[in-house]
Amino acid sequence: MTLREIVAAWAHDPDLEGELVHVEEVGARRAIYGDPRPALQPTLAGLLAERGIERLYRHQARAIDHIRSGENVVVVAGTAGGKTLCYTLPIAEAILSDPKATALALYPTKALARDQLRSIGALGVPELVASAYDGDTPPDDRVWARRHANVILTNPDMLHVGILPNHAKWANFFLRLRYVVIDEMHMLRGIFGSHVALIIRRLRRLAAHYGGNPTFILTSATIGNPGALAERITGTPVTVLDADDSPSGSKLVALWNPALEDPGTGRRRSAMAETTDLFVDLVRHDRPTIAFSRSRKATELMYRWARDRLDDTRQDRIAPYRAGYLAEARRETEAALFSGELLGVTATNALELGIDVGSLDAALINTFPGTIASFRQQAGRAGRTQAQSLAVLVAGEDALDQYFMHHPAELFTRDPEAVVVNPDNPLVVEAHTACAAHELPLELSDREFLGPAMEEAVTELVGQGHLDMQRGRLFWSHRQAPAPRVGIRSSGGPAYTIVADGEVLGTMEEQRAFRDGHRGAVYLHQGDTFEVDELDLDRREVRVTARTVGHYTQTQQEKNLDVLEVAASTRLGRLTYHLGSVRVESHVVGYQKRKLGTGEILEHDWLDLPPTVFDTHAIWYTVPTGLLQSAGIGDARLLGTLHAAEHAGIAMLPLFAVCDRWDIGGLSTNWHPFAGEATVFIYEGIPGGAGISAIAYDIRSRHLEATADAIEECPCLAGCPSCVQSPKCGNFNEPLDKAGSLALLRAVIA
Repeated sequence: MTLREIVAAWAHDPDLEGELVHVEEVGARRAIYGDPRPALQPTLAGLLAERGIERLYRHQARAIDHIRSGENVVVVAGTAGGKTLCYTLPIAEAILSDPKATALALYPTKALARDQLRSIGALGVPELVASAYDGDTPPDDRVWARRHANVILTNPDMLHVGILPNHAKWANFFLRLRYVVIDEMHMLRGIFGSHVALIIRRLRRLAAHYGGNPTFILTSATIGNPGALAERITGTPVTVLDADDSPSGSKLVALWNPALEDPGTGRRRSAMAETTDLFVDLVRHDRPTIAFSRSRKATELMYRWARDRLDDTRQDRIAPYRAGYLAEARRETEAALFSGELLGVTATNALELGIDVGSLDAALINTFPGTIASFRQQAGRAGRTQAQSLAVLVAGEDALDQYFMHHPAELFTRDPEAVVVNPDNPLVVEAHTACAAHELPLELSDREFLGPAMEEAVTELVGQGHLDMQRGRLFWSHRQAPAPRVGIRSSGGPAYTIVADGEVLGTMEEQRAFRDGHRGAVYLHQGDTFEVDELDLDRREVRVTARTVGHYTQTQQEKNLDVLEVAASTRLGRLTYHLGSVRVESHVVGYQKRKLGTGEILEHDWLDLPPTVFDTHAIWYTVPTGLLQSAGIGDARLLGTLHAAEHAGIAMLPLFAVCDRWDIGGLSTNWHPFAGEATVFIYEGIPGGAGISAIAYDIRSRHLEATADAIEECPCLAGCPSCVQSPKCGNFNEPLDKAGSLALLRAVIA
């Protein structure tokens, strides 16, 4: 069966009636070719011809022209748009002209760096000696790379903790550094992107110290602000090249809304179960398929369910793939998928990036991945040839998922969201100012690289005894380097290790540990179920035991929030809307065990964990009594109304900014001491903030309107996960008043 026939069979299956809500056909696109001026060196042109590449796409040729002239550029194109050649060809030209020239390429994951190493090797330029240099590289290979490689492929983590603190060993490399590549720039968002921005500034500082002045080449999927983001990441002016002249086959994009099982509660059939059904069907038709999920747990469950339903031959041709696996297991899955040995893989967004996984026919997306940019990236993983491909978005019960089911055109016509980073985050600047001082003594002129926020960071570090002044320069005052203690992928410290019977299963980020790694929590690994026996805070270990259980766990939290500073205020209808900084205290105090499938509460247990306290940025609005009265909301309904509006507002914010609802927190109260009125807060769950709040403040009117639409269009009676319930609510979604929240928002909009 063709893909079109498979989709038609789904549409006409009486058991699936009404679930296929929309099918969009994205037409094929022809290639537009161009030539760089001057033409590529004959050696390179000949090597490309051997690979069947007779001409470059026009956007590749233009990128090469700009890069040759020394311009910093960001190349924006879709999946399989040929972005890799945009930087590998200028690097190869530079090394052919000067064998001592060097280049550094940064990738957000080790897997992508290893994949790109194969691509660079396939170019076949003997003078180009490339080497991966990351946490999986053996010590002897690292020494060889430093001495012999002229192109180093690494990730921000290794640059931060392994290369920059040991810069003296890289002196010749930095002196001759011609190009720095930052691939998949759109993945550098939030706290991770903020850290990377400071790491790049440290790199520029050290390169200048040794006499280097590299050109920066960034690549990105389509996002709303590529130029602004590239300049925030590098701290330098950047030219945007956002044409995509590569060819593509036609793509069927289907929107799938699981059946409504209970109209009263709004409960729908599980998106995981629906995605697994489609995955199994496509694999049975021998269609190479990838099924994306937003969580490790969902990836594991879908793999286990699909394996149980496939025949003996096909069940061995599917595999799960996610972060947290050991490197060897990830490499084996990547190789099997690329070779065609695997027919299907269930994956987190770890495979969303440009890793070459061969030719896939279909991509299934289990719930909206949070941003339009990610949706297009995941959909683009299928159809890397010019044959027709299929992408299916299976909606979850989340408000944003259901919004797109009711407004499908928004998914195809809306401009991609803006990606935000905050290189002025005081905690991030302070951490990397310390790292920079350890690398080279600080001088006032280093503001050129680290930015004006460096001065306040220096004051803090001197006051804490970490910096000493000697002959007008500031020196790091300790023997140990600070970089290993600065985690760049989370707002907390080093990750927790997950251990079962002495064997390391994987890792868990610090901010997830209290929520997902507490005593009694259920943890999934490669389809197997484990229960947490102990969360060891001192050794940073989550100790688990394999057990078969029929429940899941949900934590209970208590929160307090204090306003530290108001940066801006305005009127929005009869609301007063604010932007500013706040202090959040969050305390996980207990958890519930709930029965799988029904959500029935089986047990409630208390936990003895320390609270977490951090300063961040937030938006909030205060609701005057007169507005509540005109909306018909009395005291008895007030807290449920505000709580429901808070949840729905958090769920809809990713429609406008590249963020995840898990990056955002909220608090609603019928009276807050700072405002003296009923107040709804939406804050960034990242200490110091990442820039989400400023965007939320600017789009406040559109945000509230989209929130009201999502609540109004939900068919449930009293509130459900598709409108006002939240999967991460620390109060178990109590109390909630759907009708009250809609009445309040409509009164504001009116």
